[in-house]
Amino acid sequence: MLRLRIPLTLLSLALYIAGLCASLAGTTASTTLPTLVLGGLIGLAQLAWYRQRLGLSLTLVVAVLAALLIGVAGETLPQGWLSLATFDPPAPLDTGHPRLSWQWPGLADSLLLACLALSLALRTRASLGTPLLHAIAVLLWGTLAYQVTSPEALPPLTPPAGPWALAGSGLLLLTQFLAVVTGWRHNQASLLRALGPGLLIATATVLLWCQQDSEANRQLFERAQRETDRLSATMTDRIDDTLRAMHRFHLVWEIDQRLPSASMWRHEAQSFMNDFPELPLLALIDPSGRVEHLYPDDNWHQAYPGMRLLDGALDQPLMEVLQQSFHQRDAVSSDILSLPDGGWGIIHFLPIHTVDGDRLLGSVAMVFSLDALASNLLPALADIPDAMTLTLKDGDSTLWRVPTSAANSPWRLVSDVRLLSHTLSLELSPNRRLLEHLKLHYPSSTLCTGLIMALLLYLLLFSRHRQRQQHRQIADTNLELRREMRRRSRLQKNIEWLAGHDDLTGLANRRTFLASLPTNAGQNPLSLLLCDLDHFKRINDQQGHQAGDQALKRFAACAQKLLPQGGVLARYGGEEFVVYLPQGDIAWVHAWAEHLRREVQACGVQHEDGSPMTVCIGLITQTDGPVVPRDLLHRADMALYRAKRLGRNRVEIAEAKPAAEPSEATEPSGLLHS
Repeated sequence: MLRLRIPLTLLSLALYIAGLCASLAGTTASTTLPTLVLGGLIGLAQLAWYRQRLGLSLTLVVAVLAALLIGVAGETLPQGWLSLATFDPPAPLDTGHPRLSWQWPGLADSLLLACLALSLALRTRASLGTPLLHAIAVLLWGTLAYQVTSPEALPPLTPPAGPWALAGSGLLLLTQFLAVVTGWRHNQASLLRALGPGLLIATATVLLWCQQDSEANRQLFERAQRETDRLSATMTDRIDDTLRAMHRFHLVWEIDQRLPSASMWRHEAQSFMNDFPELPLLALIDPSGRVEHLYPDDNWHQAYPGMRLLDGALDQPLMEVLQQSFHQRDAVSSDILSLPDGGWGIIHFLPIHTVDGDRLLGSVAMVFSLDALASNLLPALADIPDAMTLTLKDGDSTLWRVPTSAANSPWRLVSDVRLLSHTLSLELSPNRRLLEHLKLHYPSSTLCTGLIMALLLYLLLFSRHRQRQQHRQIADTNLELRREMRRRSRLQKNIEWLAGHDDLTGLANRRTFLASLPTNAGQNPLSLLLCDLDHFKRINDQQGHQAGDQALKRFAACAQKLLPQGGVLARYGGEEFVVYLPQGDIAWVHAWAEHLRREVQACGVQHEDGSPMTVCIGLITQTDGPVVPRDLLHRADMALYRAKRLGRNRVEIAEAKPAAEPSEATEPSGLLHS
């Protein structure tokens, strides 16, 4: 997949270039120049990143994000704070035919491009929200694709990106996802935990924005339709007011039973036309068809006074209308015709008869200028030039348009206008800038706020889950460390125990025994018993070392069972054992030794010939004076030797000896070498 990054990016750039060429050629009308340019810059930044040109890539990304920030701020902030019209070029961008629109991308397009740029800058950093940015980009891309493939009856104010730009952005998104998805595996648990709620909020936000934006557009469309109906009604009322005033104007001459003089005509016509400036010309025609009076009688109209209209001065259809006005009392109107000044208008004839209706005095011709009528009705918006275009149509024919250039408008609103005997259609095309100025910004604020909240929620859940994982890892590490410390402590105790005990019998060894004697040296009387199993070598030789080991264990068990509190039993070496008994007179100690001898003899261990195992015990008891361990062991050993010499299986008491001299008594270090 990584090998496809550069080819896919180049393909997306080709799509943006193809979209630009299609717009220049006029085959695509909805895509605006900034959408294509910004998308192409993101593609270049992505290509530079893959080529390890990180400085160039970040520069392009920052430039794109700055431009998109202006567009998003213009969509969400009040018009008084920031207007996108400020950044429009001073003149329309002409690229031939048709004209390519210089217009900021819509909010969905801007946010889609912003997600692509931000995810490119953040790369694989799931902790900074890259997965949710990709998910939001997919939602926005799907929304734009739906608008392109299934346009609604009411188009949005800002057209969505065309198919070329949509395909390019989709390919960029796919390339980014394939390049970074492998870097999210080690954060998969935290990512899934945070992505679900964030994506849910983002989806709800996009759906809510679509509904709110559609409702805001509908309300704005209805407002524009009401304005169109109001203008058409105003135009119809203006025409009706003009006709009623004209009837009052010519009614004066019918009452006088004569036509006005030149001065009277000029005075009345001037007053009348000051109130109705959409009438460029008034004429009084006598029954013979000659122009009697004219207003205004300026240089442009010097040729008309005295002209006989029925002698071929008028076109045949207009001359027929004039003759018709002479033969009936009702007013007659011409068809819509081209006026001498190049505009369109209607000539309305009002015949003047005597009161009894027997005699025709003449006819008043009134010229309606449609251009002047529209110019007086079009509302003036000084802050938005050419805010709307009004077009009056007679069927498919355009009679006039104010202003002459069509507005950049997504909507065409139509209402009927009754003009004398004609029914025309008034088409209003509000400028997109006017619509954006009037449109409520709460849908855009909802979308931006919801997506930001989704991103913040994702970051919060992701970081919290990562912290909990880290705390759990630390806790597991601490638990394992405590387990290891306890295991090492037990091992240390075992080592210490093995260092001070005999592993066969479990008794203290010679080192531990010798170390305990100085501690109990002041407890008089003090007795020491040195025990040696009789003929132990014979058991090993005849029955094996396992039998010898069992014999040692059996003796240790018998001695341990009889050992009083405070006594110490140790294996001194080989088949020799030593017993230390404090606080006991010699008679009691001798009785205890005899008891031990009998217990060993009756313990059930036998030699090969069936004789029981016996023991020799050498006993020494010291009642006073300092304790010299070496001397006690020596005297006990001498008593043990005597017991062996006298026939074994007996207890011998060592002779009492005076206390040792001070120099000898203070020589404990020799004990370790005895």
